[in-house]
Amino acid sequence: MLRVVARTFVFANPFAPPSLTLPPFTILLAMFAPFRNSIAPQICKARAPLSPASASSPLQRLASIRFLSTRHPRPLRDASYPFPLYYHLVPPHSSDRHSSYAVSFLADFPNHNRQVIGYLSHNPSSSSSASGNDESLQLKPNKFTENGAFNNVLHAVIQQNLDKDPMVETVLHQQSEGWTHIVDYRNPAPYGRIPSSEDIFGSVQIVDGVIQPSTYQRMPSHRIVSGDGLFQLSEYLHEKLVHHLKSL
Repeated sequence: MLRVVARTFVFANPFAPPSLTLPPFTILLAMFAPFRNSIAPQICKARAPLSPASASSPLQRLASIRFLSTRHPRPLRDASYPFPLYYHLVPPHSSDRHSSYAVSFLADFPNHNRQVIGYLSHNPSSSSSASGNDESLQLKPNKFTENGAFNNVLHAVIQQNLDKDPMVETVLHQQSEGWTHIVDYRNPAPYGRIPSSEDIFGSVQIVDGVIQPSTYQRMPSHRIVSGDGLFQLSEYLHEKLVHHLKSL
């Protein structure tokens, strides 16, 4: 018959009395204390790596790719627009065969949602689209999705700067009271005619020959992209808008 003999061990502790004895499990805990104190917190902090969530919209994909890579494809420039206009490719979702482009006045890839005018849906038919020669890559209402955050920025810039716009000031030579429209120059109306409501940014009141910016009211029916293309500000307001977008 085997007999198990419980023994005690002397724990070498210079600060304890020489006769101090400790049970075996206490010695083991003391031996592994440094290891436990250094490793346990790391185990508690360990987490599984985060993977990008599947994005179902260009806006969600735009938000996610900013964290995936700092390198982006070179944007395409729309040479038909009077001011610099760029199409930034948003990588498609794995299940989406269509491409989306973030439309912006900035050559650099947007860092903020408010810098994106909207999103252009595109179905590339050949490698020519990658070089910017695909004629189907055009801003059309049925392929374009407006960005409400940009719209708010657009109208805020108009309101803050319209009283200094030389094009608006010319109205004061003909009108000293009442309301006047801030028009979209993509489709100028004939002289003396009122533009279509989709080509009017908003209206502002004139009192005693002075523009009153605080009275500016945006036109709900204005369209960022219409059958005549992308909206077009005066040169002065466009410069103010681009400057504001770069500051975001």
